[in-house]
Amino acid sequence: MKLKKTIGFALVFLFFLQLIAAANDLRDTIENGKISLDARYRFEFVDQDGVDKNAIASTLRLRLGYTTKDLYGFHLHFDLETIHVIGIGDFNSTDNGKTEYPVVADPEDTELNQAYLNYSGIENFAFRLGRQRIILDNARFIGNVGWRQNEQTFDAFKFVNTSLQDFTFTLAYFSRANRIFGAHHSRLSHTKLNAFVFHLNYKFFLGGLSAYAHFIDNKDNPDSSHQNFGLRFTGDYGATDEISVLYALEFATQHDYKQGSDIINANYRFLELGCSWTRYTAKVGYEVLGGDGKYGFSTPFATLHAFNGWADKFLSTPLNGIQDIYLLIGANFDVLQRPLILKLVYHDFRSDHDSIRYGSELNVMAQMTVLERLDVLLKFAGYNADNHVSDTTKVWVSLHYRF
Repeated sequence: MKLKKTIGFALVFLFFLQLIAAANDLRDTIENGKISLDARYRFEFVDQDGVDKNAIASTLRLRLGYTTKDLYGFHLHFDLETIHVIGIGDFNSTDNGKTEYPVVADPEDTELNQAYLNYSGIENFAFRLGRQRIILDNARFIGNVGWRQNEQTFDAFKFVNTSLQDFTFTLAYFSRANRIFGAHHSRLSHTKLNAFVFHLNYKFFLGGLSAYAHFIDNKDNPDSSHQNFGLRFTGDYGATDEISVLYALEFATQHDYKQGSDIINANYRFLELGCSWTRYTAKVGYEVLGGDGKYGFSTPFATLHAFNGWADKFLSTPLNGIQDIYLLIGANFDVLQRPLILKLVYHDFRSDHDSIRYGSELNVMAQMTVLERLDVLLKFAGYNADNHVSDTTKVWVSLHYRF
């Protein structure tokens, strides 16, 4: 009997030791995590024909985050963000009632930006559950819209597997898209979804090949529910020690899904060729979002600002589609041992159906890292309308600090 009591006491004692050790591990996990800070001030000016006044938006975004130390392969992350007008706020935020000004889609708000549980304790396996930033490929279909002060995130489960050499398989389920307009917007805060995304990437000597399928069931707008199937290939080939040939090719189809309208039927085509030489880059591109006069190929959860001109005149694809032919010239320099990035892009926009010339646009950008964690950005977009919306000029000046 004494032996049994002794064994029982020993087991209980070992159990409490395990609890103490687990508590110490948890305390260490919390106390030795990582704090992150992201601050971005932006001045944005918009002159748009047909709108009474010019917009001037002076806004500051602060994002504070914390990531715990790994515990048995798990870690937690969350970040809060707040966006406020600093000084001049003469712009239509889409929710402030100032409709006499052009839109600058940076409403004031304070919200939970990300909050997720991540696991990577098994080799070649990871999953993430919760509100999170998700960017696939070049963000043409799924992105975070990082250009705006309030980024887009998803309430999602994401699984990533890299068991096969050179292959990366991603499976994600989205229940909600948290839009750039903020959690407290009166109309546009979020979109309820029942969406599955499959993405497979294979890297080999010529570049990277992606195959993807998206099944987007939009619960807030069932008529827009759609499915995409596509292939994307990108790479570069070193012709000499200093010169590389750059190339990208993509094709996708889009059709109705679930309760989606039966007019949803369009193709996406993309071709880009270029070269880089020491610090210089030149590219010519041809991007087509198909349209037939009834429906235009749609990418509602993309980082749209990165495509079809920085003036954002094609955030919604016209029913006749878009043909975007562009020329990009870029350069990277060191100024006082600090990197300077220069970029110039010219776009010519036409319809995919009915031969309509929409207009043209010139984009110019200069970005320099002036301190170790501080970037300065100057950016210009000038859209010249022919048969789509109106002439628009936009100018940005921003300071971005990361810690």
